[in-house]
Amino acid sequence: MDKSLLEKIEPKFDSLTGVYERFAIENLARRLLEEKHPFALILVDGDNFKNVNDGYGHKVGDLVIQILADKIKSAFEGKGFVGRFGGDEFMVVLPDVVEYDAIWKTCNDMHAKFEEFSVPGYPAIFVTITTGLSRFPNDGSSYDELFEKSDKALYRGKQKGRSCFIIYLDEKHRDIKIHSSNEPNANSMQQHNTVFNLIARSQNLSESIPYLLQFFTTTLMIDHVGIQGKDSLLFSEVYALSRGRKFSYIDNSLISLNVNRTTEIFYINEIKQLVSLHQDVLVKKFEEQQIVSACYVEISYAGNFYGYLRADTTACFRIWQHTDMDLLLTAAKAIAMSLYYQGKTLEEM
Repeated sequence: MDKSLLEKIEPKFDSLTGVYERFAIENLARRLLEEKHPFALILVDGDNFKNVNDGYGHKVGDLVIQILADKIKSAFEGKGFVGRFGGDEFMVVLPDVVEYDAIWKTCNDMHAKFEEFSVPGYPAIFVTITTGLSRFPNDGSSYDELFEKSDKALYRGKQKGRSCFIIYLDEKHRDIKIHSSNEPNANSMQQHNTVFNLIARSQNLSESIPYLLQFFTTTLMIDHVGIQGKDSLLFSEVYALSRGRKFSYIDNSLISLNVNRTTEIFYINEIKQLVSLHQDVLVKKFEEQQIVSACYVEISYAGNFYGYLRADTTACFRIWQHTDMDLLLTAAKAIAMSLYYQGKTLEEM
């Protein structure tokens, strides 16, 4: 990194983390824009950090923020400048690295540092990050324009399931509309209504389900969504950008061992968690299909079990959100009720 760039940044540091303050990191970005110096504007956001503050208190929350900052700083040491944007949000200005392959590798290396995230004294805390970025001059000529596009990329990463990085591409991301914190309930209602309408679009479930699965893969950006009956995978939809392509039936008995009887859901953010539970057979089945995280919801109603609605990811693990699982649960129960009142099984559709 050109040491002369240090002269362009205000020597003001965040007292908690030791990285630059928000004003300083923003000012650097504006200076580079004025001088037409190529750079990447990277937004890094901690995933589900609110759960840490709510569950452990702000003192532990501050410790987690410090660890986040240290890992981000180490990833960009000698290459870029890290600032705390607010809370668990950070901004990185990365000069001269704007080629797609180079920025992809840089972000991938940063995310790899979070695979071994740990908080001393609190082994149950596991925090990941989501990253969105844009590049100058590729994506804009003003700070506001670049920030908006980095924010859109970050928002897409959150939609995708968190714990990932998204490089802004105009053809993919320009139409993204970022919802404010006051809008998620309305958005959730719309999605639940869509699920019901897709299931009810035909009296024949076998005609409706493919549309439902396509909705899940594209809206939630899940690599694979399928429905398996008592002994086979009956429906399967693979996301166009999924790294894994071959999915097959997983014995229901292996899933039922892990289902929460209250919610009738089994989910795993990362299959490594199953290793400590000595579920070697299930781990092997997941590995054979390149599955790294999964969510399985019982298709059951009035004491009748029909199978599972399953969602699998392959390239990176997913932090399953309650909003995601709520939608899957809604779909599974609606399918089960339809089967119950028609007196059919999944195999008889």
